[in-house]
Amino acid sequence: MDNDADDIRKMRAIKKAQQLTAIAAEKLAKAKREARMARAQLKQSTARAPAWHAHRLSAHDREIGYNGEMSEARYYLRSMQPRQYYYMLKEYAPENPSCSIAELELIAVKDNLTSWTEQGKMALYEKARRAYEEECKSFERWAAENPDKKTWRDKPASKLQWMLILRTVDALELNQTPSRLTRGEAHDWLKINGANVRFEPELHSPANDASES
Repeated sequence: MDNDADDIRKMRAIKKAQQLTAIAAEKLAKAKREARMARAQLKQSTARAPAWHAHRLSAHDREIGYNGEMSEARYYLRSMQPRQYYYMLKEYAPENPSCSIAELELIAVKDNLTSWTEQGKMALYEKARRAYEEECKSFERWAAENPDKKTWRDKPASKLQWMLILRTVDALELNQTPSRLTRGEAHDWLKINGANVRFEPELHSPANDASES
C-alpha cells in the first residue's frame, strides 16, 4: 500500500512537472513571437519614418487649428532661436494660461499672420537657395571629375531644383510655374530668374526688396 501511495505521489509530481514545463514552453514561445513582432514593427517604423511621421505631425497641426495658409508663418516662428521664440510668445501667455504651447503658437500665428507669412516665405526661399547652392557645388565637383559625361542636362530636374523653383515663383510673385523641366532647363530657369546664388551673387530676392524699401 505504501508503495502504491508513493508511486501515485511520484506520478502526480511528474505530471505537475510536465504541466509546468508545458506552461514554461508556451510562455517562451509567446515571448519569442512578441520579440519577432516587435522587431518587425521597429523595422517597418524605421523604413517609413520620414513620410509617416510627417503625416502624423501635419495631422496634429490640423487638429489644433492650423491650415495651409498658415504654414509659412508657423515655419517662421519655429525657426527662431529659443530666446526669440520665448519673447514672440511671451505676451500671449498671461491671457491664455490654460493653453498648450502648440495652441499658444496658433494664437500668435493668427495674430501676426501677414507679417510672419512674409518673413516665413523669405526664410524658406533662403533655405531653398542655400540647399541648391550646395547641390551646385556638388555638381561642379562631379563635372570636374567626369568631363566626358554631358548627359546631366537631359536628366529630370532634381528635387532641390523643383523646391527652389516653387519658392522662387512664390517669393517673386511670378505669374507662371514651369513644368516638366530637365535638369539643364531647370538650371537655366533658375539662373535667368536670379535664384542661383553661386552664379548670380546679386540675387533678386524678398530679402533684398525689404532692405531697399
